[in-house]
Amino acid sequence: MRKLVIALTAATALLSLSAHAVPWCHGGTIVHIQTASWTGPQILANFYGAVPAGVADPEVYKAFTATSNYASTFSGGGGGFGGYSVPGSGTVRVTQTGPYTLTNMVGPGYYYVNQGVQFKLHKCYTIPPLVGVKEVVRMSPDSPGSNTPFEPLPEVEAVKQYWSVAEKEVLELKK
Repeated sequence: MRKLVIALTAATALLSLSAHAVPWCHGGTIVHIQTASWTGPQILANFYGAVPAGVADPEVYKAFTATSNYASTFSGGGGGFGGYSVPGSGTVRVTQTGPYTLTNMVGPGYYYVNQGVQFKLHKCYTIPPLVGVKEVVRMSPDSPGSNTPFEPLPEVEAVKQYWSVAEKEVLELKK
């Protein structure tokens, strides 16, 4: 009985580890690399092989496989530095956006390859999420290279007054 309890506890622990899987590209940067619109012949040019037996909708299978084959040409090279690891780094995801019969289909048989396909490609890079950095320089008539008179915008002075009021309120809250 004791061995059974230990085995159940170990199995539960292993299952809970798999339930907390890290999402694709967690901690990395997802970059939109392409938006494409293909016609039927372009789909068939990127689909190679045969449709396996038992596939419910061969037309949907061809479109999905063709876009996945195309996306695989962009995979790899996700970066990496200093041992920083991101799940799915270098992989490319395909999001099919149209036509309606492909993306919002109720049952098989409504989509045909000759309708084409529209899709987006997103790639996972190992670098941390990018943020915009803006440098602020206060200009004055004495600035190097400035030969023109400088007048600040009227809103700039209002911002200074706002921050001085906000600082006073914060100090009062801390008391």
